Amino acid sequence: MKNIPIKLTLLVLLAVGIGIWAISRVMSPGDSDNAAVSQSGQVWTCSMHPQVRLPKPGKCPICSMPLIPAKGAATAKAAAPKITHYRSTMMPGEVSDTPRKDSMGMDMVPVEDSGDSMLTLSDHARAMASVETAPVERRKLTYEVRAVGKVQYNEAALAVINSRVEGYVERLYVDFTGVQVRKGDHLVEIYSPDLVVAQKELLVALDGPANNALLESSKLKLLRWGLTKQQVDDLVQNKKVSERVTLFSPINGTVTEKMAVQNVMVKAGEMLYKLANLESVWVYLDIYEYELGWVQPGQTVEINAEAYPGHPFTGRIWFINPVLTEESRTVKVLVNIANADQKLKPGMFVSTVIRVPVLASGKAAPTGLGGQFTCLMHPQVVLPKEGNCPVCAMKLTVIPGDNKKPTDEELNVLALPVSAVLDSGMRKLVYVEHSKGEFMPMEVTLGPRAGDYYPVLAGLKGGELVAVRGNFLLDSQFQIQGLPSLFYAKGQAPAGGHQHGGASATPPASPAAAPAAAPAPAAGHEGHAAPKPTEHKH
Repeated sequence: MKNIPIKLTLLVLLAVGIGIWAISRVMSPGDSDNAAVSQSGQVWTCSMHPQVRLPKPGKCPICSMPLIPAKGAATAKAAAPKITHYRSTMMPGEVSDTPRKDSMGMDMVPVEDSGDSMLTLSDHARAMASVETAPVERRKLTYEVRAVGKVQYNEAALAVINSRVEGYVERLYVDFTGVQVRKGDHLVEIYSPDLVVAQKELLVALDGPANNALLESSKLKLLRWGLTKQQVDDLVQNKKVSERVTLFSPINGTVTEKMAVQNVMVKAGEMLYKLANLESVWVYLDIYEYELGWVQPGQTVEINAEAYPGHPFTGRIWFINPVLTEESRTVKVLVNIANADQKLKPGMFVSTVIRVPVLASGKAAPTGLGGQFTCLMHPQVVLPKEGNCPVCAMKLTVIPGDNKKPTDEELNVLALPVSAVLDSGMRKLVYVEHSKGEFMPMEVTLGPRAGDYYPVLAGLKGGELVAVRGNFLLDSQFQIQGLPSLFYAKGQAPAGGHQHGGASATPPASPAAAPAAAPAPAAGHEGHAAPKPTEHKH
């Protein structure tokens, strides 16, 4: 009876020994690979523990996850690939060209040349990952610059009515602000002793000896003091002095300010009214510094006001301020808008869109209006030659810029869908399908985003298929297998668990079957593969 406990203890130790031997056989990469290659040519591995290599499908003995086929098992006996660099198993971003210990004191593992870094997906795996592709094609792209602004008076269409002589306001024809007046409308009636004297001087010159110089001087004096030519002609014809003189509006516009008051005395140079022609208004846009290269004089701008939803207005860029506002990092851009119906009111906030065609080089296309002529009051007027505006007869102004229009070929841009691009902030990556089910990462150089597409500057050719859906899953699979991916341009060691204690990492016996080297399992901790959970060692 005393020997029974001893026998039971021996049986338990024997069973534990057999279990340890079996696990070591499973975890031996070389034996598994040899067996797998010698029988079926296919090796099955775990996506979480790449060191597991079994000759048939099943579950991972460490984490019980379903095994997946390991790419390249049939070539496991091929020549060892070239080691490109060494990488830390705990600090994936820490690499070295020579074998050494990482910053945590652990041996770095070798990373082998992955060749074409190709990943093959079966039809079933592709359907499960919802991978979809789209071709890289040439198309016309438009970059949109969106900005906000405020409607303001057209400074070229402002006028001030002031008294050029000292006198008294006898009558107000325009007695409140906001009144619209036409050119030639009477505004105010003034009594001025100086004007009475000047009129009498003109009559004396007419009745006296012929002296054309004195006569013309008297007429010019009255014109300079605010009388119209018609008023002077009436004085010469009727020879009757007017004690009160009426001042008329020099432009069409709206009274924006009124300082004249009934029966008040005014001095020479004192402002009586301020007029603004609202048939043309300005909008100053705040364009951010990074979008300034897309803005050019002469570009057409779409303006939207909350007061008129669904009714956009059209304007043209006239002037780009040469000084940057440091507080907001923006530049003021002047847009001239024809406002014949006067729907836009000064002070309104508006949102605008500038649509700029994109060239194949990824830059803004020129407007082609440089060197042509337009009107300050009517920006919709664009003429090839210098002259006067056909609407208001104002002298036309030249539009600065290049007069060369881009060709259709220059506007056909090689474009890539936005959803195909993986962006780490430092590099942009797409996954190209070279043949059915075979994907390869490709680093690309792109221009600024234009709607749902990026212009391709380098890295792709027309007609190539890129993954537009499921590309994050593809990238994660590349990371699992240690292949080059978005955040690891040179690849990384497979995620085969973590290892402490500075144990040396041993490369697998069949490097062709594992694109990136995995450290040999360290007894007691890596992947929690110890015989007993209580033996968690460091």
